[in-house]
Amino acid sequence: MFLIMKKALFFISIMAAGTYANAQDITAVTGLTKGKIEFQDFRKIDLNNLNAQNVLVSKTDNISLISDNGKTCNCSKYIAAMTTNQAGDVFFIPMTQSRLMSINTASKNGTFFNIEKSALDTKNQATYFARMTTAPNGFMYALNNNGTELLKISSTGTIQNLGSVDSFIREIKNLGNETFAYGGDMIADAFGNLYIISAAGNIFKLNPDNLNTSFIGKIKGLPEKYTVNGAAVDKNGNVVLATTSEFGFYVLNFDTLEAKFAADYAFPVYDLASSNFLKQNQADNLITSDYSLYPTIVKNNELNIVSKTNENTILNVSVWSLNNKQVYSNTVSVKAIGDYKINLNGALQPGIYVLKATNQNGAEVINTKFTLVR
Repeated sequence: MFLIMKKALFFISIMAAGTYANAQDITAVTGLTKGKIEFQDFRKIDLNNLNAQNVLVSKTDNISLISDNGKTCNCSKYIAAMTTNQAGDVFFIPMTQSRLMSINTASKNGTFFNIEKSALDTKNQATYFARMTTAPNGFMYALNNNGTELLKISSTGTIQNLGSVDSFIREIKNLGNETFAYGGDMIADAFGNLYIISAAGNIFKLNPDNLNTSFIGKIKGLPEKYTVNGAAVDKNGNVVLATTSEFGFYVLNFDTLEAKFAADYAFPVYDLASSNFLKQNQADNLITSDYSLYPTIVKNNELNIVSKTNENTILNVSVWSLNNKQVYSNTVSVKAIGDYKINLNGALQPGIYVLKATNQNGAEVINTKFTLVR
């Protein structure tokens, strides 16, 4: 049960003066003594020189946060989860509190919001919120250790409790020891999926729209006593890992789950973050794809794939429900620029679906939501 106590602070994507931090930078939450979790400061670290740093906010700043009814509290000694909204305000949840807090790092003014109906129990670390991130849709997400509460948070601090993530709970039971899924960090990919990286190095993929969870695997190549306390995506799509233990930074290839030593670091790191997302290159390729889908509001069971190229290819088309179940598949022969009709044949109920298409080389060229109405 001590595992989570080695994971304290979470900090993602600090923005300076309303703009994202330089893509070459990661942001760290650090302390003074390795093996301890007492907060000391937030600092920016240069990805090109992992020992270069710039302190943004320090414990000595004594920031007080004010609620909407005028009550105040301090930043807390132990911070369990942190991220930023797209305006650059820092949001975090102290480890033993059911409060969401926000700080502007430039003005050093702060506010806090109560998390209504939270089941957080100060005597049960399974209920602590230990990871938090911001997705490309602008919403922030926080997940507690045992998966019984997933919070969806707007950029203004409005909190929606999505409840228990049953699929995550099933996955952590398969580990044989639920603490193997505690702590760690959380990152997002460019398609909106969340990745929970536990302190023990186990990785889970979570779709926040349908709450489906799958176990990806365990990180390889880390020292035996390495606890993953921070994770941030670099500009090349790799993941920088940091720890509170005596070890330093490692870089993780997310495709192979192989981690390699990068640099030593003098301070315990409780969390890392950057403004980058996993799979950004894949998302960018979709944006510039030679194929697209219309309409996205479908009334007569007919959709069209639009080809902007004279490439002669076969597209494998599939339609998926939001709970990640395939409900339709077909192939489309594309021979030139133009529109190619797909008829769903009345097989689907009204609702929101995702159409995916891959070419003959297996590359995904379309990944688009559409709504079927009657």
